[in-house]
Amino acid sequence: MNFQISAISPRTVLGELNRTLVKLSFAILTFLLGFILGKIVERVVYKVLKEIELNNLIKNSTGLRLNADHIISHILSYTIYFLSLVAALEQIGLANTILYLLSAAAIAIILISFFLAIRDFIPNVMAGFYLYTKENLKDGKFVEIDDIKGELIKIDLLQVRIQTKNGDVLHIPNSAVIKSKIKIRKRKP
Repeated sequence: MNFQISAISPRTVLGELNRTLVKLSFAILTFLLGFILGKIVERVVYKVLKEIELNNLIKNSTGLRLNADHIISHILSYTIYFLSLVAALEQIGLANTILYLLSAAAIAIILISFFLAIRDFIPNVMAGFYLYTKENLKDGKFVEIDDIKGELIKIDLLQVRIQTKNGDVLHIPNSAVIKSKIKIRKRKP
């Protein structure tokens, strides 16, 4: 067996170190230029949108009070920041790895948000089906659910609506109604 030991010369090490430092310097420079460009674009777009009174146009046409000039200018600047960061990471060879990690994190956040959003939906729908099948609860009957007394206006899949004697309309989630003590009254209290 012949073992060959390759000698690493100082010239090779210094050459690689020099290439790495050049890549890193250009990556930092790319990110800083992107940051500066993002700030400039943010200020210019904000001034232009403020000048054309975008907020007033939106308010007059839709009735919504938005700070659209601020929102749009920030979105553009953050987009430029992100693109400059990707370009900087691409120069040092880490763009794919970082983007995969960011994509995985975004997907995880979306999934967690989705499951948190439907967490209350499913029990309310199941309780809504149960309340539909219960013959005693009908629209127009006077009920007492725990300490809430009033006329049953509507039962749907997600909630029960009750109008109190003061005229207030209360929306009670079906899952809470199922867990409560329900009394059906024959006449208005």
